[in-house]
Amino acid sequence: MKPVVIDASAAAPWIIPEERTPVSDQLFADVMESSGVFHAPALWIWETANILLVSVRRRRLAAELLDAGLELLGACPIEFDSVPDPHRRAQVMRLANTHGLTIYDAAYLELALRLNSQLASADRQLVAAAKSCGIPCLDL
Repeated sequence: MKPVVIDASAAAPWIIPEERTPVSDQLFADVMESSGVFHAPALWIWETANILLVSVRRRRLAAELLDAGLELLGACPIEFDSVPDPHRRAQVMRLANTHGLTIYDAAYLELALRLNSQLASADRQLVAAAKSCGIPCLDL
């Protein structure tokens, strides 16, 4: 299986019940069964935790589910990228500037380009940028 870079938006349905779909359930199953295939920048850890916290603040998720959500996310065998060197940071900046992305989203795009992988994201702007770079995207 070709590597897949997964962003936080693709993982949100795993921890927010009202966002679950058959596609998100299948993606979760694929992640859990495919060690070494799914990749993300380390910022994924913070972004997914923030999704949990914001969901509680907006009353979309009960506060007592925070720890369970963190545990579920921590159990995912996702390979996290190393700290970027100055060259990679500059590449991320160029991608963000070229495609009108945040630095965070450009980090996922840079990783997908570097790994020659697919991208799993529900972020329309990130998906459009990835497709314009020739990166195949999973239909979420």
